Amino acid sequence: MTLVAFVQRRKKIAMPRVRLLLLVSLLLLSGCRGGPVVQETDRILLDLASRPFDPAPPESAAHKPKTEATSPSGKATGKTAKEGLAEPEADTHTVALLQAEKSTEKQPKYELTIPSDVPGSEAPSLPDFSKMTPEQKQQTLQQLYPELPPLPDEPVPQPGPNGQAYTLADLQSLAVENSPTLRQAVSDVKAAEGALVQAKTYQNPTIAYQASPTNNNSNAGAQGGYIDQPFRMWGKMKLTVAAAQKDLDNAQLALRRARSDLSTNVRNAYFALIVAKETMRVNRALARFTDEIYRLYSGYLAAGQVAPYEPAPLRASAYTSRLAYQQSIYNYIAAWKTLVATLGLPQLPLTEVAGRVDRLIPYYDYDKVLAYVLANHTDVLTARNSVQKARYNLQLAQITPLPDVDLLAAVWKESTIPPYVIFYQAQVVFPIPIWDRNRGNILSAQAALIRAVEETHRVENALTTTLATNYSNYQSNLKALEYYRRYILPDQVRYYRGVFQRRQADPEVAKSPPADLVTAQQALVASVQNYLSILSSLWSAVVSVADLIQTPDLFQLATPRELPELPNLDQMPQWLCPHHRLVVASAELPGAGPGWGSASKCSCLPVAPPAIPGPADRTVPVSPPSAPLLPAPRQLPAQSPSEKQPPHEKARELEQQLLQPPPDVPKKRKRKEESTQEAGPQP
Repeated sequence: MTLVAFVQRRKKIAMPRVRLLLLVSLLLLSGCRGGPVVQETDRILLDLASRPFDPAPPESAAHKPKTEATSPSGKATGKTAKEGLAEPEADTHTVALLQAEKSTEKQPKYELTIPSDVPGSEAPSLPDFSKMTPEQKQQTLQQLYPELPPLPDEPVPQPGPNGQAYTLADLQSLAVENSPTLRQAVSDVKAAEGALVQAKTYQNPTIAYQASPTNNNSNAGAQGGYIDQPFRMWGKMKLTVAAAQKDLDNAQLALRRARSDLSTNVRNAYFALIVAKETMRVNRALARFTDEIYRLYSGYLAAGQVAPYEPAPLRASAYTSRLAYQQSIYNYIAAWKTLVATLGLPQLPLTEVAGRVDRLIPYYDYDKVLAYVLANHTDVLTARNSVQKARYNLQLAQITPLPDVDLLAAVWKESTIPPYVIFYQAQVVFPIPIWDRNRGNILSAQAALIRAVEETHRVENALTTTLATNYSNYQSNLKALEYYRRYILPDQVRYYRGVFQRRQADPEVAKSPPADLVTAQQALVASVQNYLSILSSLWSAVVSVADLIQTPDLFQLATPRELPELPNLDQMPQWLCPHHRLVVASAELPGAGPGWGSASKCSCLPVAPPAIPGPADRTVPVSPPSAPLLPAPRQLPAQSPSEKQPPHEKARELEQQLLQPPPDVPKKRKRKEESTQEAGPQP
């Protein structure tokens, strides 16, 4: 074999391999990529990913952070990275000399620098009042701490029908009349009733006329008519009617469930509105209180008794309370919109709604509620009806192979062969179940029955779990409510009254800034707000438990418990201006102007709060401007020892006693205080 022949033979062998590799490469390129659809999808995704989405706003040059050079220990050197210079190496003697020189120098004071990234850092520092005249100082203070704007106006609801406020029962009635969900549930019931009527209806018979002429059409042949009537045998129709009846029962249970769900939604929206209204009232009292504190401290600042920076956090606190008050107004309006949307009347304007959060509350027993829910809940009853329906369907599937009967009766007139008589025909038809024995439908019906039986267990377990969660939330809030009413709120009231009495009885304490009284009243208001939050959560838990009972009455299966009334913050003792004790001290200050010692020009005299519309028994007491003490406490009617009061009456009387203003200062202390005021401040 020559070399040329060997090379040609190798080429012939290599060519099929090259073609095979080329074919495999083409298949990989076309098949691994998933075709043009996948390629187009990837292209679109890459195109979407390349487009900007939620870009960050461009940073201005003034707000770009400066990069400082850091030392090996991690501390900043005070120079930027571009300005960083390498320090020359020093020997031991040079270092000792430098340390000796640094020790003789005066250490610079630490200057507080608030980072520019902190919101509010652009606020200027307080001016140096030591270099100002009294007139300049007073003008600067008025610019720094001006009077607060008036509080925002509350939305005023209009009277209800016939001048009466809406009750929860009225709202439930309106919701039923305007609910599209209930109309759908009622239509489902009517549809189930129609299906039941149709299941009870027999099949229609068939009536026909038939003519059989002769082959040559020489005469009329045989002519006649027949009637055909099918009959469902073996109780198939009875089982079909029973299954349709269960569908009707489940539709009626669905209507009952829709009614219960609607009442739950109305209750949640109603109590949310009542809590929002009470929260707005409490936040209004808190906003007035913080405004009063800021006003008093501004007066202390004008008298030179506090530092210029002390009113700043009080003004921040006042604006925080105002913000909470404004948000509570928004929440109240949103709660009303939610309520009217639940009623199906979104166009209904803001209207008065009767009710209080400190009303009677139902107390549920867990075992009693659980037994009732597992026996009467619509989900349980629906599951049980579904089990019966599945059994009927299984029995129907088992007897379906049994043949039904088809009866036919006919009358014929013979016209072909004499004697041309009339004859009759009867026919009975029924199929023979040889091939189709309905085995597949029987298996499906058996599986449906197993699922229906297990659905009952699943529903019972789900309801038990839901009740355990809802009842735990209900019990926790009920216990928190008890602690707040029995321990927390009474102690806060006692603490507030004690601080107030001490400041009224001790002149030395009265001269100091009232930080303790501020803390006491803020703690009391915060506790009342927490109590309102607990009441809101408690009513939500009550509604969630009642939702499982599906009752038209919240107090069904429950024992009514009376809640003590909330403290009326609008009737709490008003702050009284202490400047009558500081007039002499402020007049003797160096550089004091003629207006500093005048009590008539005091900017923090007590101002009567604006009138608040409410019940007739709620009046806001206003202290006289010049009286340094609180009015005498209200006297409760005396009760003989033989008369017995129920526990809730005693608790209510105790709360009224706790909220009474402190008594008058004894005459000895009052005389001592007046003599101290006449003597003037001690040097």
